[in-house]
Amino acid sequence: MEKPSLFRLASSFFKINMVTFGGGYSIIPVISKTYVEKWGYLSEEEMLNLIALCPSVPGAMAVNASVLVGYRLRGKTGALVSFIGAILPPLFIITAVFYFYAEFQSNQIIQAVLNGMRGAVSAIMLYATFNMAKGALKSNKIFSILMMSSIFLIGYFSDVPTVALILSAGAIGFFYFRIFKTLVLKGGL
Repeated sequence: MEKPSLFRLASSFFKINMVTFGGGYSIIPVISKTYVEKWGYLSEEEMLNLIALCPSVPGAMAVNASVLVGYRLRGKTGALVSFIGAILPPLFIITAVFYFYAEFQSNQIIQAVLNGMRGAVSAIMLYATFNMAKGALKSNKIFSILMMSSIFLIGYFSDVPTVALILSAGAIGFFYFRIFKTLVLKGGL
């Protein structure tokens, strides 16, 4: 498999993070489209696995996704250049906002643009969720449907912290795929 250059990693994550608004999950479809569909550096399954790891690592989802993709493709150096490419755009934007905060806050055009972006971010989030679910349902449909439905219902109707849901889903998946399927279904017990 061909690997991207370090410059390509850094510059692509710089561009992606420069134009992606709305939080971590809004960046996932853009990274997936770039690294899975456009360049073919990752398979859809690899991308889903990396996305699943992102919330378990402290930090911003967008940066975590960038670092994990960089690490998967080019090791520690790839993770570092992807990290730098991912954090520079928010750093520039936050610096500009800091210096021009009063003007931004009172500017009706900027406020209208930010309000309009909320709808677009919602659409991006739905698109990302749909693609992740579609990928997860390609294999182990029953398990995936039960897991997604259960986690959604528990998260929506209770005050269980998201971190606890993610860790629980990971533990259940590990138990099911590594222990149950290996020992019980293949005759190990």
